[in-house]
Amino acid sequence: MVAFDLNLISIIIFYAIVFSLIIVFRKKIEIQNKIFFLFKTKRFNLTLQKIASVKPKFWRVLGLIGVPIGFVGMAFIFGYLGYALLKTMLEPSLPAAVSLVLPGVKIPGSSVFIPFWYGIIALFVVIVTHEGMHGVISEAFGVKVKSSGFGLLAVLPIAFVEPDENKLNKSSTKAQLAVFSAGTLGNFITAGLVFLLTFGAAPLANLAVEPNGIYLDSVTPNTPASEAGLKEGLIITELNGIPIHKVEDFVNGMQNISPGQKVTILADGKYYDLKTIPNPKNESKAYLGIYFKQNVELREGAKKFGFFGWLPWHFLNLLYWIFTLSLGIGIINLLPLGPIDGGRMFSVASNKLIANEEKAKKLNLFISTMALALLLANIIAPILR
Repeated sequence: MVAFDLNLISIIIFYAIVFSLIIVFRKKIEIQNKIFFLFKTKRFNLTLQKIASVKPKFWRVLGLIGVPIGFVGMAFIFGYLGYALLKTMLEPSLPAAVSLVLPGVKIPGSSVFIPFWYGIIALFVVIVTHEGMHGVISEAFGVKVKSSGFGLLAVLPIAFVEPDENKLNKSSTKAQLAVFSAGTLGNFITAGLVFLLTFGAAPLANLAVEPNGIYLDSVTPNTPASEAGLKEGLIITELNGIPIHKVEDFVNGMQNISPGQKVTILADGKYYDLKTIPNPKNESKAYLGIYFKQNVELREGAKKFGFFGWLPWHFLNLLYWIFTLSLGIGIINLLPLGPIDGGRMFSVASNKLIANEEKAKKLNLFISTMALALLLANIIAPILR
């Protein structure tokens, strides 16, 4: 409950500041389709131009490398959404395969909860690297960026670059594909760098904190855990009389338990009795219906630093969310759907490969409609069940 309150307070403060800025700078804010609030500027254009001009050939080659990566990712996400929807229909208890990214907000049907400040900072990094790479690759191929800036899509923070569309449309097919795939490539590169950085951050975090049970991220409705009264936010410290310090302790303990067997869990000083059921993914395994993560506390030596003692741990968690959102948002942008990157890539490729313009348009519309249907079905189905 405390975590929820902190997230709620953070959301209120953040958006109070954001909407105050929108009111103050309302004459410079462009509103599109009633849900886009855009602050456009040319101040970042020079930065993008300078970066692209340092090694233009390098950026062009890098952009071209992103093209096959983009098409492989496109095929993957399209197929994955179809597979995930089928799994959801066959096994309704499974968590959502995809979810909206709303920091600080629990999405119904999803097992993923993004703490507000982790999410906001991670989103900022993800969208800046995504749009920044679009801009740099665009400039490297001789397509000038007309404007760039920040804004809101309803309540979600966004960033954008606006290349010269006329010049881009007249560019070669490979140049267009490189520009459109650049954003996801930037996200993937960011994820790789963050992954490497984690190797240095993890040991520092472990010096500051120590494991102390597992934290319940979410509890699936109509499962043994929910029926026993377990709720998200509780900390499990014992399973059948065995102390639980690490996630591995709990996982190992559950491996020795069969479906139908009774278990006793100690969470926040209270005992809960449950009867396990077969796991939807593997009926030979016991299932409780919980999603959890490692809970930690400050080590004795770090307690004297108070809040600052937690910084290594918070930094490590921030890296996790930057990595996760970079991969997730990067890959979903490759979906062959209308105006997003994947849709524009598919349109350019189909127009190049299909001589009949009318047939190419029909194919684009069909694939885009299928992609939208798959995406919406994967988001909505877990909410409605």
